[in-house]
Amino acid sequence: MSELVLAGRRALVTGAGRGIGRGIALRLAQDGADVIVNDMDPATAASTAEAVRSLGRTADVAVGDLSKTSEVHAVCDTAVERLGGIDILVNNAGISLYSAIVDCSEEDWDAHLDIMAKATFLTMRRLAPAMMERGWGRIVNLGSYVAQFNCTTKYFGPYCAAKFAIVGLTQVAAQEFAPAVTVNAVGPGDVETEMMEIEWVQEGERRGTDAAAVKEEYRQRLILERLERPEDIAGAVAFLCSPAADQVTASHMIVSGGLPYHH
Repeated sequence: MSELVLAGRRALVTGAGRGIGRGIALRLAQDGADVIVNDMDPATAASTAEAVRSLGRTADVAVGDLSKTSEVHAVCDTAVERLGGIDILVNNAGISLYSAIVDCSEEDWDAHLDIMAKATFLTMRRLAPAMMERGWGRIVNLGSYVAQFNCTTKYFGPYCAAKFAIVGLTQVAAQEFAPAVTVNAVGPGDVETEMMEIEWVQEGERRGTDAAAVKEEYRQRLILERLERPEDIAGAVAFLCSPAADQVTASHMIVSGGLPYHH
């Protein structure tokens, strides 16, 4: 989509300091949107915002820890204040812990559900009413390949639970916010990011092999033969925000390079 199909639209992307979130922020800017960049880290948020501005768009940062309700509200309110409103909401912020359920603490569980599922609920509750009132809005929540039947992955219990919650919430929100606002989820597979590199190291340690071998094993199971990049996920998000997807809502679009359905 080379045309500026999102010209005049105002977006909030959470967890956009690096990785998939940064890729999404830049792609939305390339398509014409102004962007508020949320991240916990002021430095990475500022870096992404500067990259958005280099594309000729307006950008600002809204630093905040989305595990805290008050900070979620503050991020949403800052975004509205800086751009005069939010038309596109992308709930991307997330964490991932590689650990057996019996080794997970209650704090681990709470962190996953708060940062992903609860924050998604809170941002939609805060921003969707104005979208409905204006008569246009696009919400894209980050699901996951693992948030499908028979695709869960051991040692990611809280993560899988949070992502299934996001998909369920997406499908309900799509019904409640229709027809003015579409609500969809995008489910990445294995994306080359800092977070994924850490997982490969952790899995290698558990199995007594090195991270490079684990990474190559992940690559070999893909139909399309290469690991994903943030821009691959960003393209799917941009599609769902574009006029080409005006009749797409309540979907969970899997963008995984063709991961095998059964482990």
